[in-house]
Amino acid sequence: MKKTEFDPYRWARDEYCEEPQENAGELLGSVILQSEAIIKENNDDKQLQEFALRVLNLAATTMQADWAKEESGLSEEIAHSIRRTIVTAYVLGEQASLLRSATSQSDEQLIDDIGKKLASQMGRHAADIRHSKPGGSRDLRDKIRSIWATGKYTSKDICAEQEWEDIGFKSFSTARKALRNA
Repeated sequence: MKKTEFDPYRWARDEYCEEPQENAGELLGSVILQSEAIIKENNDDKQLQEFALRVLNLAATTMQADWAKEESGLSEEIAHSIRRTIVTAYVLGEQASLLRSATSQSDEQLIDDIGKKLASQMGRHAADIRHSKPGGSRDLRDKIRSIWATGKYTSKDICAEQEWEDIGFKSFSTARKALRNA
């Protein structure tokens, strides 16, 4: 059985769309499908699987951004501009990679380090978004701190003990920790 060869322009070659430069969703979908196939087909090559998983995660994270959601509230003009920018950045990255390959020796460690740093930054960004959303840990922390600031309670322990469930904390301990340095 022939293994999948990653084709960075498959989405454009397979004629998913009439204007490939405007269809970031198809581009990312193609990258995700190809990465999934590579992961499944290469059980014996953990490094290749890890690299394909990083590519898949980058594409999936980009796909989940607000530009891809109809309910995002973005005007069609802005969404169109974002889609074109994503495709352009993708093609730029691919072309820059080809240029680098043609003009220098392979530096797998550098590529691996950059990939890990990017994955780490994206993970940090995703966690930041998760903690900052309504009902997230930062929102809960602000709520309990504002209750503490009213002066209703004589100690932080009592405040956390009596308010943690009503605010939405999962435990007294988490509520108490949110009151540190308040």
